[in-house]
Amino acid sequence: MEIKGIIIDDEPLARNVIREYAKKIQTLNIVGECEDAICAHQTLQTQTVDLIFLDINMPKLTGIEFLKNLKNPPLVIFYNCLF
Repeated sequence: MEIKGIIIDDEPLARNVIREYAKKIQTLNIVGECEDAICAHQTLQTQTVDLIFLDINMPKLTGIEFLKNLKNPPLVIFYNCLF
């Protein structure tokens, strides 16, 4: 069973770390990466995902605020990366 996921983080280094770890999981397919909530919203309009890797601290809209605005959110892994 394939798990489709996206990474939402404003820090390129953090996205890279998550992406590299995700590559080690054979059943996980990262189908998108977003640097902010606006990009994430657009991605979720076109992609069906099972899992979101979501940074808590992002500019303009936090990860928690973003999640509260989703009607049927997928599973979420929250993290707070400080690079």
